Amino acid sequence: MILKPKSFVYAALLAGSLSLGACSIGDGDPLSEAQAAYAENDFRGARIYLLSALKENSKDPAANLLFAKTQLHLGDGVAAEAALKKLEKNEIYAAELPSLMAHALLLRAMPERALALTENPDSTHAALTFWVRAQALLQLDRKDEAVAALTAGLRAAPQDPTLLALRGNYEIDTRNISAARQTATLALKYGPDNLDALLLSGQLALMRQDMTGAKVFFDSALNLYPDSITPLFSAAAVNADLGNVKEAKAGLKRVLELAPGHPVALFLMARIAFDDGEIDRARELIQGSGEALDEVAGVNLLRGEIAYLNGNNEQAIDHLRRFLFDMPGHVQATTVLGHALLATGNAAEAYALVKPAANRATATPQLLNLAAKLGKLQKDPKAGRFAERAVAPEGRDDIALKMTEAGQALAAKQWEKADKIYAELRASGLTSNVIIMNNSALVQLALGEKQKAVNFARAAADLTPDDPNVIDTLGWTLLQSGQDKAEALQLLRRAASLAPGNLEVRWHLANALAANGRASEAKQLIAGLRDFAGKEQQVQIDQLLARL
Repeated sequence: MILKPKSFVYAALLAGSLSLGACSIGDGDPLSEAQAAYAENDFRGARIYLLSALKENSKDPAANLLFAKTQLHLGDGVAAEAALKKLEKNEIYAAELPSLMAHALLLRAMPERALALTENPDSTHAALTFWVRAQALLQLDRKDEAVAALTAGLRAAPQDPTLLALRGNYEIDTRNISAARQTATLALKYGPDNLDALLLSGQLALMRQDMTGAKVFFDSALNLYPDSITPLFSAAAVNADLGNVKEAKAGLKRVLELAPGHPVALFLMARIAFDDGEIDRARELIQGSGEALDEVAGVNLLRGEIAYLNGNNEQAIDHLRRFLFDMPGHVQATTVLGHALLATGNAAEAYALVKPAANRATATPQLLNLAAKLGKLQKDPKAGRFAERAVAPEGRDDIALKMTEAGQALAAKQWEKADKIYAELRASGLTSNVIIMNNSALVQLALGEKQKAVNFARAAADLTPDDPNVIDTLGWTLLQSGQDKAEALQLLRRAASLAPGNLEVRWHLANALAANGRASEAKQLIAGLRDFAGKEQQVQIDQLLARL
């Protein structure tokens, strides 16, 4: 299991938004102008032309159909449904209407009604129908059925980039990142100008902490969809992480021009101000937005941080507890809440909160130092190990950069390059860094140095014995090295129990079950993996099934 150093990434807090466009009014036929604007992904402009065309003839079927499609792109299910109802008796569009109406109902948060319209998809509109069906099933939390719908859709339209992008996003949600990368490659191959495909590739780049690569994808999306809110947000977030604050603010300002009072844009403006040290400005933006931000991911973290820095510890505790209820184990929130609890005299509660997070590989030096301090107060004899892990060699400001570079090399299977960087990091005294030791094990395993791999994996597990990702790495290296199949199975069972939704862990466990003669359990576990595995993984799954 590859581990990466964690840092605050603005893009991680972004929510999906509407797609809007810009336009200029021409002197030609409004329907023709609308068609031209629509073809250029200028949906805002197309809408304005279509309103003019429909003013002249409100029953024009071609104008109503294009108006409905435009409104779907803009995220307005109500207006789209109204336009589609005018076409219900039009036989020319009879085959296309159900999928479009289902999409409109989906936008109106009516997944069950949308689902009912996708029962018998027309072959000429199968891609949209299956896309809506899968989305509706996901909204209803019927994930197995959603997977089946996606599989059927890609069987009917294997080159549809929007379906592929949805599959890729689902693979990300189920932590099957290697499969998501392969799916994203296909989505871009068949739809190099497809918005969803570009956004998926940008998201995967973010997950690799490749901010420059993510910016390329988001900028490409903006060039093709200049006023689409999602790439505007994403580009602004990446620019903020890259230190391009001016560009980030300009992007967010554009979002607020297109959608005044948009809560996520306001929140990100406040987050940028806070991270720039403008705490009063951040507080003004948060307070001025009132309840509009209540549903924005991350707002309670920011409110808690502001309250803590202003000495309002009880208020900070309230906000941070609410945030951690939705995001348990979040490192920054846990750290700030631990400090706030300690400040109010609740040291024992603070340690009970902080200790599990400090036992994870992704714990920051700040969290580890807090855990060491709290553990000492609670007379925990093992608290000293937190302080040991928090120590980094002096004068090494390049550590984070080198760790990111090594992680990227590892993800790209550039084993020799990764090995060289990790060796330098270990030699500099970072043998107490769990991420470095864990990933060193994976590199050595790939290079065929099995005993070294096991040694590094055990060292990582000794540092964080309760981290499922680290447990997974140790179990997998033991299994692959052929050293102890029984111990490998025990470890991988524990990793799977701690991270039940992780497909990579489940695949490793299936292999351990097979190696220990538990063929029936292995088959049962594998059954849910194949549909969302990449081609290389599918070959491995088929080979394992053949052996079983």
